[in-house]
Amino acid sequence: MKRVITLCLVVFLMSVFCLITYAQQVTVAFIGDKGTFADHNKAAYEWAQKIYKSPLIAPNDISNTDLTKYAVVWWHDGDTDPTALLGNAVKDALNEYIQSGGTLLLSAAAEKLATDLGIESGTPRLYGPGADAQKAGLTIPKDTVDHPVWEGFERAEGKQIELTTIGYPKTSDYWSLTFKDAVTIGNCWETGTDWTNQVGAFVEWSNKNTGKGRVFGIGWRLPHWTADNKDLAALEKMTTNVINYLGSKSTYMAVNPSGSLVTTWGDLKRQ
Repeated sequence: MKRVITLCLVVFLMSVFCLITYAQQVTVAFIGDKGTFADHNKAAYEWAQKIYKSPLIAPNDISNTDLTKYAVVWWHDGDTDPTALLGNAVKDALNEYIQSGGTLLLSAAAEKLATDLGIESGTPRLYGPGADAQKAGLTIPKDTVDHPVWEGFERAEGKQIELTTIGYPKTSDYWSLTFKDAVTIGNCWETGTDWTNQVGAFVEWSNKNTGKGRVFGIGWRLPHWTADNKDLAALEKMTTNVINYLGSKSTYMAVNPSGSLVTTWGDLKRQ
């Protein structure tokens, strides 16, 4: 019995080590203006910097930045509406990166940018921030049980995963079923209500609008990054899974075992 317990512990520790190591190999750039950060953006960026050593790219600098250095670009805004920051030059640079095989994570109020980028033709909802005592999270649908984003969680149809215990940031989503081009990866629930797939807050775009790339959206109550969220560890784990998934699909994911950017999938394809 001791040998079995020891073996199980070793397997668990190895899986955790592999997840952390893989996460460290995914190069992630975080979009935002540090001078305007309030609590939500500051918390998300500090986590990205800690886990991925993410550089901060101001929206105005996106068009002058080589985004192909990064497997994943993450635009999170839980403090304000970022729509005004998406000028034509920024839009063109992001779309070029996505079309060529890059991946983009849009969370909180930034999820609505999928529509502004022309990736989603549906109309988003923008609201918040708000304070209440509602718990909320995701329900695993039957058709995505095997999806990599559920790694480390109990994989079962109908399984609920709690990601937040209180309130919501400045955020957006595609309530109620206003999305037309996205695919739902996780359904949404909150205290007392199962919203099934109506919210459009844990979705993926991989179609003619994204070219060789992919875009993932996390909105609604889910990306609540401040410390008053008692489910922060679960949110961190889920976000890590989403970023690792996007990294695995990115043309610009490093394939060198050391995590070096000397060789990427894009380099191999061009050789």
